[in-house]
Amino acid sequence: MSIVMSGAYAGLKVVDLSQGVAGPYCARMLRENGAEVTKVEPLDGDWGRGIGFASDGLSALAIVNNLGKRSIAIDASTSNGRMLLRRLCKNADVLIESFRPGVMERLGLSWNTMFEENPRLIYVSVTAFGPTGPYAARPGSDSTLQAMSGLMQANADKDGTPKKVGTVVVDAVTGVYAAHATAAALYKKSITGQGSRVEVSLLECALAMQGNSIVDADLTKDRSRVPLSVPAGTFMTSDGFINVSSLHDRMFAGLCRAIGRDDWVTDSRFNSAETRAENASAINSMLESIFASRPSAYWEETLSREGVVCGVVKDYASMQADPQVRALDLLCEIEHCSGVCEVPRVPGSPRNFPVDPAPRVGENTVEILEELGFGEQEIQVFFEEGVVVHTPSPRGYVAN
Repeated sequence: MSIVMSGAYAGLKVVDLSQGVAGPYCARMLRENGAEVTKVEPLDGDWGRGIGFASDGLSALAIVNNLGKRSIAIDASTSNGRMLLRRLCKNADVLIESFRPGVMERLGLSWNTMFEENPRLIYVSVTAFGPTGPYAARPGSDSTLQAMSGLMQANADKDGTPKKVGTVVVDAVTGVYAAHATAAALYKKSITGQGSRVEVSLLECALAMQGNSIVDADLTKDRSRVPLSVPAGTFMTSDGFINVSSLHDRMFAGLCRAIGRDDWVTDSRFNSAETRAENASAINSMLESIFASRPSAYWEETLSREGVVCGVVKDYASMQADPQVRALDLLCEIEHCSGVCEVPRVPGSPRNFPVDPAPRVGENTVEILEELGFGEQEIQVFFEEGVVVHTPSPRGYVAN
């Protein structure tokens, strides 16, 4: 089978101890490029399973960030539980964890311990605030880091009230950065034969994703802020909203042609980026009345024909029906316990690589224990002692 069909990480064994979004999404990115991912959860499951609406432990967070993984549920407070964790990690190529600093040490799974036992291991730690510093021991979430990183202030409304971005953008971006750093560590291992430690925090990723805005704020701290481009904004149409940007003079000329105002190109108020910025309020006000006269689809077609950057504001349902989204096959249909949903694919992953459903808590406990070399009687003892749990897969729970 070719690398494209099987994925670049075919044969790679990943043990995912992380919970929530950032670490699990990193592991999912590895999975959809061919890795075999074993998700290790506490007996009551990854806490992400209980966020928002959930059916049988399958919330949106659990479904999206754990596609294609196998799950084993272990009580790490028991000596046998810690033994099982150690056995799993010793056999891994990549270990991903998202505990606060010190937890892995208490479990006997510190970087130093695991590297000594498995010198080819890539050990990935995802934390809220990093391994050291005054906040290292604090818990943190996507919302916390949106607040502390400046993102909520950057997203403030017209009255200046800070607003959270309505999706877990910091968590998701952290997962991407973690996967990128893991890929670099794997490449290094392919050359040196040595494993390494990867440390990624929500804090550093929240800052990295806002680099342009942070530098712009620094450059303009002693002068009036200048809009990045004018005209630009989200305008009401006769049947919805459209977002329009004019990035340079040529695009502004195209905008003028699209709206039938060629005279604006030579108007002294609008004939350069500087004068448009000075008269932003006037030009945006006039555009509001113009765009309100026709439907969004008309403006999208007309503006696009003139080379103007624009996009109709859509809800998720209309986005899913978008012909470009369908043409690129950007969503995969997943059947789960309570029905079927469409999940965005990992960008760049092989389209013909099978995307399997997310597991329920401990769905693969027995088969994973068997692979570790435990016999039927030993496994039975683990169940009797409450070291592990197993949730059978429901009939018909398959991916398309």
